[in-house]
Amino acid sequence: MIPDPAKVRVWEARAEVYDRYCRSTPLFSLVSNRLIDLLPADLDGAVLDIGAGSGLTSDLLLARHPRCEAILVEPSQAMIDIARVRLAGRRARFLAMGLDGALGLDLHANAAVASASMHFLDFDPAFATLAQIVVPGGHIAFNLWYHHWQETAHTHGMSGWKSIAAAACLEAQLAPPVPPPPPNPKTRPDLMSAQQRHGFELVLERRDEDVTPVVAGVNFQAMDVDWPVKGLEPAARLALLQRMRELAQDQVETVVSTRFLFRRLL
Repeated sequence: MIPDPAKVRVWEARAEVYDRYCRSTPLFSLVSNRLIDLLPADLDGAVLDIGAGSGLTSDLLLARHPRCEAILVEPSQAMIDIARVRLAGRRARFLAMGLDGALGLDLHANAAVASASMHFLDFDPAFATLAQIVVPGGHIAFNLWYHHWQETAHTHGMSGWKSIAAAACLEAQLAPPVPPPPPNPKTRPDLMSAQQRHGFELVLERRDEDVTPVVAGVNFQAMDVDWPVKGLEPAARLALLQRMRELAQDQVETVVSTRFLFRRLL
């Protein structure tokens, strides 16, 4: 529940490039819109956007539900600053903090959404906090990427970049990057026990499969300025990334995600 300072620093540094990446990669708008699809058609009032990043999900939410007010909760101040500009003039509040800080503000919301952010939170304290914020009868909608959900962690997902990066580095006589270790995926028993303990019920679960350009994975990895080779001269790094994008041209892969809708019991 308490944001990891090291992870917050990573996303602070990436804020501007992450904002451009999310808004130029159709998959991110698609998964956010699918969460909004799960919410009531007549939704109004406050909606908590958990791990809001630079505001993409709130932007889409307010476009479809103009009577709502988005409450963006995001521990990266740099992300919040971008979101504030993106949502200027819209009904929105901006809180540079983690979900752990929400209880002290006496927040109340008719719904909560978390797109590509729930994997940062432990289910039990997250549902405990949301039980104090989401009103009875209100909803929580969130998604988990393939590698963050135990039941889909076996799928290849966004992994095509690995062979592309290795090939480009070998051409340049550089050691290929070492893929990051897989995360510890969330489990169904943990999810079900948390929602039951804190007064929620699972209303809907959907698994989605989306054909995505392999270059999207290359661009995601490239947000790390030390990737693919730490200390590489900027011009050489740019040329290497361009070669990867050439190799990835026209290649696609299937990315799996799972979305959930919960309702707080009366």
